[in-house]
Amino acid sequence: MKKQKGKKSNAQLIIGALMTGKSLGSRNISDMVSEIAGKEIKVQDVASMLSKISNTKKSDLGFFVKRVKEGNSFTYNMVDEILELSEEQAYDLTLKIGKDRYTLDEALEDFPGLCQYVPGASPKAKPQPKKSQTKKAVVKKAPQKPAPKVAQATANPVSDALNVEALVAGIIQKVTEELGNMNIRVKVSLNVDGVEE
Repeated sequence: MKKQKGKKSNAQLIIGALMTGKSLGSRNISDMVSEIAGKEIKVQDVASMLSKISNTKKSDLGFFVKRVKEGNSFTYNMVDEILELSEEQAYDLTLKIGKDRYTLDEALEDFPGLCQYVPGASPKAKPQPKKSQTKKAVVKKAPQKPAPKVAQATANPVSDALNVEALVAGIIQKVTEELGNMNIRVKVSLNVDGVEE
């Protein structure tokens, strides 16, 4: 499945036929491709290529190809969401290497509806872990009152409490800068020499 410039390969022609959105068998695709290519493309060659294209271990496009057994043969069609891609982008998903090829990650980012067909994929999967980790750490806004109560316990914890307060304030400021104008609440529990605040 080598990418060619100018003249389309059989794989590209087969993908072009599938990108019509119709349910097609190997013979239908062979006829369509033969007509476009101006030469006979054998049904068994088409069937072999379809087997590779629809196999997710050999082709990322396979996640989006529906293969249905009808009698002794199969019919193939693409999921509706993949039809938004260009033929070239769909073909790139069959390639495992290539400098400027269109990748599965790019397709999932550009067309989040495709995520439902790829196990473990979710829309905007990259940004979400960063946000969810931050949300777990930052839940409620820290109250500014604990320092005076800790100061009453002993003389030494006052400076520690002020250091902790400054540290928490710095963390809140950093999180606020990272997340923008979000409502943030942080709950901080501090235990100094058996005195809990």
